[in-house]
Amino acid sequence: MTDWIEHDGGPQPVADDVWVEVIWPTSEGLYLATCRDEIETTDEIPWDGKQRYRVLNQHLIDAARREGIRLGLEAAAREIVERVKLASTTDAGDEWLRTDHMLADIRDLDPETIAREAVLDKLASEAQEQGMGYE
Repeated sequence: MTDWIEHDGGPQPVADDVWVEVIWPTSEGLYLATCRDEIETTDEIPWDGKQRYRVLNQHLIDAARREGIRLGLEAAAREIVERVKLASTTDAGDEWLRTDHMLADIRDLDPETIAREAVLDKLASEAQEQGMGYE
């Protein structure tokens, strides 16, 4: 679960399938709603006003992102193995030299690090778009 995030009343800040808990002001006071409990999907939330929300299934989103990266790295490694096999049966010695070291490089990559760097890149891009001092 993430910390509470302030929302300024702009467009819906999360995808429809993200589970959130939201607090927003009503005429009777503050209203707390939880996705999959009081509301079915996040598109049912009145995002046009100011409210606070937190993502409840962030751990699942992060795990899915890491698993997707891991599967992508495995697919890349399989492709390199196939290229090495092909290069070893032809006169493509240069191709073998290029692909042989690439396999070790791909296997050394860590899905957790890649996912973390992607999040940091996204945050930096958003900060730059909002003119928060990043050039």
